[in-house]
Amino acid sequence: MWFQAALSRLRERVPGMRQIEGVSSLADAMRGVRVVPALYLVPLSEQGRELAHTGALDQLVAVTFGVIFSLDSGRTAMGLDAVLALEGHRRQVRQALVGWVPDTDTGEPVVFAGGELLDLPADNRLWWADDFQLTTYYRSNP
Repeated sequence: MWFQAALSRLRERVPGMRQIEGVSSLADAMRGVRVVPALYLVPLSEQGRELAHTGALDQLVAVTFGVIFSLDSGRTAMGLDAVLALEGHRRQVRQALVGWVPDTDTGEPVVFAGGELLDLPADNRLWWADDFQLTTYYRSNP
């Protein structure tokens, strides 16, 4: 449920991207990029932990997801224009996601977890990923 909601939110609130899609991996994003600048939402991990007062039937679920950016890095010899453009796009994504609660009944606000350079391949594209975390609550009905 959170994935489609996050994808819709990014499409609504991050102008200037020529492509915003959901993918299952970095490899899928790199294969699927047709235009730049592009942004890809990818699920990374989920971890559940039981609540001490209710046991294994009620759990907090920590979800980590990535926002992958693909930008043209070939306009200047040192790629400074790509770095400046990346910072602006990252700011827009953080404004769209940090503090947002996908499910107000069972979730907590999205938080920024970090970012890193993924790749700078020979095709003059800069690939960067920012990671975000979301905590939701799961109740089993045995």
